[in-house]
Order: sequence, then structure tokens, then C-alpha cells
Amino acid sequence: MSWLGVALCVLSVTCSPCSRTKGSRPVKREVGSMSAADDRSASGIVLCNDQLRVHVLPDEGARIASFFDTQTNLELLLQPSKPYRWPASLGLWDRFENSACAGIDECLPSIAASGPETPGGPVPDHGDFWRLNWTVIARSGNASVSLQATGYSRPLLFEKHLHLHTSALEIHYRIRNLHDDPIPFLYGLHPLFAIDPGDRIVLPPEVSALLVGYSRLGRLGPPRTLIQWPNHEGVASAPDLSRTQNVAASTADMLFTDRLSSGWCGLYRARIGQGIALRFDTAKLPYLGLWLCYGGWPDDETLPRQYAVAFEPTVAPWGMLSTACENHQAPVLAAHDSFNFSVALERIGALPMTYDEFEARCYEGYPFSHL
Repeated sequence: MSWLGVALCVLSVTCSPCSRTKGSRPVKREVGSMSAADDRSASGIVLCNDQLRVHVLPDEGARIASFFDTQTNLELLLQPSKPYRWPASLGLWDRFENSACAGIDECLPSIAASGPETPGGPVPDHGDFWRLNWTVIARSGNASVSLQATGYSRPLLFEKHLHLHTSALEIHYRIRNLHDDPIPFLYGLHPLFAIDPGDRIVLPPEVSALLVGYSRLGRLGPPRTLIQWPNHEGVASAPDLSRTQNVAASTADMLFTDRLSSGWCGLYRARIGQGIALRFDTAKLPYLGLWLCYGGWPDDETLPRQYAVAFEPTVAPWGMLSTACENHQAPVLAAHDSFNFSVALERIGALPMTYDEFEARCYEGYPFSHL
């Protein structure tokens, strides 16, 4: 396939109903808690077992549209807040806020838009791959699926292999340089998690400070400001940054950890007494971006306000590829070389648990089936 080509695939695969496990607790379903992907399964893929159901939309950037706990009827991912029409054409200046802004996307070869000064040329907002049709290259029943797509701002072939286990979704990735020259890049996972006020963010004990990448109206200081975690003295309105705020707070902050040795983070859903842990390999993704959005984004006031938290394992603590290159922190993929890594989304708490119990479970290691 030419590096300028776009893989096209429209695949209709449905999943046989997954029954609820005996003894699971009934939970009143909130309006909007079911995934918007439920009514789009005819054009997507469903992975499921007796505890979890995952919807993947190959023709929408292979976006994971839903990570749904069938035992508690709880949707763990943010769902679209507005009608969304997939773009008819690809443009370098498309904005991510005009997308579904929901579920789990991939940011490659940049996270923020990067201009013509970038080595290799400009990169669109949130990279190439969230807007591409991905090709399904393998499928194994309701348990796994493999997909791939080729970028258009860079000759990068991006593959991901999803494996659904009892209480976790593993995703194994490969980025391959199809060109004869080296290519610098940024990668960041972009999972938008649903939240309620008072939910708790859990980071490894080694994290005591975070670097500001962006803070709406300078609430936490200008970019590259170092702030304390979780209690930052300069934030009188929300001294504990680990507790989610109400959407009326109108704040939006992008923060980065320093290089990590522990590859995990967690979100405790206080109302229901369960949560989700994100696991990743710090040898490949040594930094974690933390997006805290409580009604403060997007800037366009005609668009719906986002209310979500995102944990973004990444290769470098920068949003723009051009800036990462300037600071010599962008990885460089040699000609025809590959970069492999894995992440896992683990549902913790089939039955209600306390925050302390959830935190202890986050500390436990995760046995990836293969890395």
C-alpha cells in the first residue's frame, strides 16, 4: 500500500449476546450510560464475555467506543455528547473537537497539531489515525481482533491487536516505518473516561509533582510549571487535584509526570464502588499525561462542554511533535524499523469496594499475556 493511501474497510460483525453472570448486582442504568456504539454495532465489532463488552469502530479510526461492564451496567468510557458526522475528506487542519470526542483514540505521530516547521512537515490535531478507516486483518470469535492503518502525514503503518480477557482488555501495538528515512514521532493513548463529581484519581506513589502542559486561564500556571500532586497550594478552589470536580468548575488541565518506573494509574468511581486501572509498559511509554476536563474545553462555546478524565501513556512529556523534536525528546524510528508496546484496561471491582481496597488492587502487577 502506498504511504499516502488510506485503508478502507466496512465490516459488519456482530457479537452473540453475553449473558450476565449469576449473582451480579443489578444497578439502575442512568440515561446515556449505555454506549452510543450499541446502535452502531452493525458497522462495528463487538468483543464480549460474561463480564465486559467492548465496541470497536474500524471506520472511525478504530476507536474503542465502549468499555461496558455488563455486571453493573456501567459504561466506563465517555460517550459522544453531540451528533457526529464522519469527515468526507482528510485535512491537515481538521480539529479534534469536531470529532466524536469520546471513547479511546490513538494519537500518532503527534498529539497536538504541529506546524510546517515540524521535521517531516505538519501533523494534524491529535495525529492521523483517529480519522482513518482501519482494515481488520484478523478476528477470533468474541475474544480478539487485529486492525491496521497507514498514516497520511507520515509513512507509518500502525497495527493494534485487541484481546479481551475476563476483566481486562489488552491492546498490543506495532508502529512500523515504511520509509527509507528515519521518522521522529510522538504517540499518546487517548482514553476519555466517564466521571462523576468526587471520583478519585490514583497515581503511583512515586508521583509527587506534575508538569503543566496546558491549564485553562493559567489556573495552574504557564506551561512547564511544576506543581505538587495531589495537593497543590496554588489552587484554592480545588486543593485536592485527585478528586474530580463538577462540570460547572469550567476547568481544563493537561499535566505530565516525570519518567516513571511504575506503569499504572486508576480511576475510582465513588458512586458505584468500582473503577478502572490502566496498565502500560514504562520501558516503551515512560511518561503519563493526565487530562482533567471539568467543563473547560473546547474553547468554542457553541460546542458541548467536555466532562472527562484521560490517562495518556506517552513516549515524551510534550503535546507537539515540533516542540518534542526541538527538545530532543521525540523518539526516532529508523528506516523500516518497528516500535512495539502494550497497554491494558482492567476493570476492578465486580462487587462494591472501598477506595482503599481499589487503591491496593491498583498497586498489584498485571500479567500481560505477551509484551
